[in-house]
Amino acid sequence: MLKKLFILSFIAIAFIACNNSTENNQEQTADEIAMITVEDFSASPDSYVGKEIIIEGTTVHVCKEGGKRMFIIGEDPDERIQVKAGDEIAAFEVELEGSDVLVTGIVDELRIDEPYLTQWENELKAENPKSELKIHKGEEGHEHSEGDPNAEYEQIEDYRAQIKENGTDHLSFYSIIATSYEEKK
Repeated sequence: MLKKLFILSFIAIAFIACNNSTENNQEQTADEIAMITVEDFSASPDSYVGKEIIIEGTTVHVCKEGGKRMFIIGEDPDERIQVKAGDEIAAFEVELEGSDVLVTGIVDELRIDEPYLTQWENELKAENPKSELKIHKGEEGHEHSEGDPNAEYEQIEDYRAQIKENGTDHLSFYSIIATSYEEKK
């Protein structure tokens, strides 16, 4: 009887040890950071939301006011990805424009829906120039319309039209909140 109890205990311990080993391997796989291309990101950005990634691209624009945003591209210059400076980064240097960079960060989704647009409109009416709601995509020449309420009202109406046209209740804009970056030499 004692021998059977010993064998059953041994089997139970072996089973638990094997099970824990499998769980540890799964956790290790889940903790690995995905290295992706701009094209991978652009193809399905929603699949990366909330995940840490490493992405390589060419810096095409750094916001001159504060340096809190930069935009990178891959092979296709029309596929721009917004990279925001996270808490660990003071600012991106304008000298990065034209450089290849390797960015590590968390993918974020900004959902634009009717309540968002209404709040944005209300902030414009209240003349809040520091509104965090306006959308900045780093387009060429955007500095000329920066701070222009009429341009922002037009952008709001354009987003409403896009939502209606898409037959959805929101638009999604994806960005990367950078935790670190390095210029490739």
